[in-house]
Amino acid sequence: MYIPPKKKPLCPPEKGPRYEDVPFAEVVLDNGQPYTLKMDIYQNENQTEPGPCIIYIFGGGWSWGEYKQVTQKAVYCRDLVRLTEEGYTIVCPDYRLISQSIFPACVYDVKGCVRFLKAHGKDYLIDPERIGALGNSAGGHLAAMISIGADQPAIEGDVGGNLEYSSRVKAAALFYAPIDLWDSTLSAAAQVDGPARDLTGTEVEDLSNDNANSLMALACGFVGPGRNIKSLGKLIESGDTSDPDWKFAQLLKDLSPISYCSEDNPPVCLFHGAHDPLVDPAQTVKMYQALCKAGADATMICYSYGGHGPSLGEQVDRFAYEFLKDRI
Repeated sequence: MYIPPKKKPLCPPEKGPRYEDVPFAEVVLDNGQPYTLKMDIYQNENQTEPGPCIIYIFGGGWSWGEYKQVTQKAVYCRDLVRLTEEGYTIVCPDYRLISQSIFPACVYDVKGCVRFLKAHGKDYLIDPERIGALGNSAGGHLAAMISIGADQPAIEGDVGGNLEYSSRVKAAALFYAPIDLWDSTLSAAAQVDGPARDLTGTEVEDLSNDNANSLMALACGFVGPGRNIKSLGKLIESGDTSDPDWKFAQLLKDLSPISYCSEDNPPVCLFHGAHDPLVDPAQTVKMYQALCKAGADATMICYSYGGHGPSLGEQVDRFAYEFLKDRI
């Protein structure tokens, strides 16, 4: 039986990338400064032909973390990099954090990453028809946006160009991902000034507790006088599309993967721990039910002892890797 540890050490990859700091797009931050999005590409040095690829998207509430994997405690990048010995390429891309650019910048960035890899597959020995994704927490949300929420013109953006290519991956593994951002907002609003959440033993255990539960409001730029998570929740509940601030609620709806369930979605596997203090396991259950109703290829694994990472146990994590290997 796997029980999350009381304290989790850093968990960097055990080898360096074959192609380091590869630029894939030039963007502009909300402060007007130019910014280069980069990625690290892990690959066996002996590989000579294009092969399958898994994009790993780091978590951290869209507000923390980096593609270099210096501060992360989740196991997924380390484990995936080990697959390079089996002929898989692992890509770790950068994306703009909400302190740099609010929604939908990070979604545009990961979509741009997929298109870049498809356009430049020959340069990096990647088969553009065999690209999958794995993400945890906020990274799981972004992985859902390039699988379930891929190829949606309203939220595609043009980061990095290569618009003749699809931003859709062939399969995705989503760990404890925020799936319905309206529900996440309403839940956060209801918990304002509630008891502090215990992050001990999670992949983000060193972060301070956000007793104001303000993340969703910050992410969509709903800030300023009278704007907070509670008023954002009230706006969503009102359904008042004539309100000048409705654009913020609509943005959260547009960036909710659950809005795009269809039988054409690529295969996805959803993972969650029943003791997750940050993302309600009901999000994953709701998504699974919506995918099933739509006739999509969906698998769900919920572990009764699991929390918010840094792992759901070797057996569960291994299932995710095998799921992707089987489908890409």
